Amino acid sequence: MAKAERRKAHAASRRRASEPANPWTNVDREGKSLHIGHFLTFQIIRLANAAKANVTRQYLAEFGLSVPEWRLLAMSVRFEPVRFSELVANSNMDKGQASRTLHALTKRGLVSSQPAGGGARRGAESGAPIILTVTPKGRKLYRTCLPVAQRNQAQLLRLLTRDERKVLYVILNKLFAAIGELDVLA
Repeated sequence: MAKAERRKAHAASRRRASEPANPWTNVDREGKSLHIGHFLTFQIIRLANAAKANVTRQYLAEFGLSVPEWRLLAMSVRFEPVRFSELVANSNMDKGQASRTLHALTKRGLVSSQPAGGGARRGAESGAPIILTVTPKGRKLYRTCLPVAQRNQAQLLRLLTRDERKVLYVILNKLFAAIGELDVLA
């Protein structure tokens, strides 16, 4: 074996030795070997929170947007005109948070809301669905922010090899199919 190949093999061996043992390798039906830190749900939430704190919030700050504001703005652009109730159901936000976020976006002139069928506020109070549309100011902010968001998400994905990304995508879809995905506005 050539010297360079031996060095590569040795480095790979050291990396494997420094990696923690995989607690998911031999999971029995009862999951008795798992503690809270091993739970799949715990790890997914932990990863999502880390990505939100260390990736998403970083680039949104320069645009003066919070993560919920970006999510609602981006979904409103993609699906407009959209009912507020549909946005809540598909944004992974509770209704209160979505309502506060919508209020902030409306106050900043990024989104407008109107009771279905138009009309004044009394339409909303009577239970009429609220329809959201993005204002020109909101659309401009979205178009400015989107390339930065795309670039940051691509950098995150490119931490994985092409094959790892393919496998991760398949695994996520398999889990969504087994657990039940929220109705998504496709």
